[in-house]
Amino acid sequence: MRLLLTSNILKTQDTISIPTAYVEAFVMMLGAFAIGYIGATIYERYRHKTAQKDTDNDINLLKKEIRELKEENELQHRKFDYRKDRMDQEYEQVNFQKRAFSEDVLSKSTTDTQILAKINFERIGFATAESKDDLQKITGIGPYTETKLNDLGIFTFEQISNFTDEDITAVTKLIKFFPDRIKNDRWVSKAQRLKLGKAPEKPQTTEDLKKKVTKIN
Repeated sequence: MRLLLTSNILKTQDTISIPTAYVEAFVMMLGAFAIGYIGATIYERYRHKTAQKDTDNDINLLKKEIRELKEENELQHRKFDYRKDRMDQEYEQVNFQKRAFSEDVLSKSTTDTQILAKINFERIGFATAESKDDLQKITGIGPYTETKLNDLGIFTFEQISNFTDEDITAVTKLIKFFPDRIKNDRWVSKAQRLKLGKAPEKPQTTEDLKKKVTKIN
């Protein structure tokens, strides 16, 4: 009887212990799953936050680059506008200078025409290149001055010999000669001698002047 009871108790304990082991194993597996799930969730969130942070940094860098490019573009645009304004100003200045130059040329041309009108060719005589004299025989007239006189229509000794003070003033301005140079070089008297076929006067030397001063004293 005692053996039978003991056997029944042992059977009862074996029957109870087996389901308990399964429960414990299930609980352990559930705990491990929960821990793994929670850990994976936390890691995923951390990875997502890190990726989001990197993405935000990339976006901020792109925004910064876009802002810098926009500022550089605006700066270049301002520089271009400045250069364009300067070019416009220089263009206007050049046009103004051209207009001023044209007006000055026209004014000078008008003045030269008025001065030219004061040379009385009716009195000093008309001449052409075919009848020209060698004006360089007159002391004080070189190749350049002779060309300028020819351009005015003055070709002969006869014309120069008939110069008045008004003609001398006009010619001096027209050929841009030194004031009183025509009078000091005595163009008129020399031209009168040359038109009569006389030899031109020799330029006075320092010795000649000394002799004149000695005679006067």
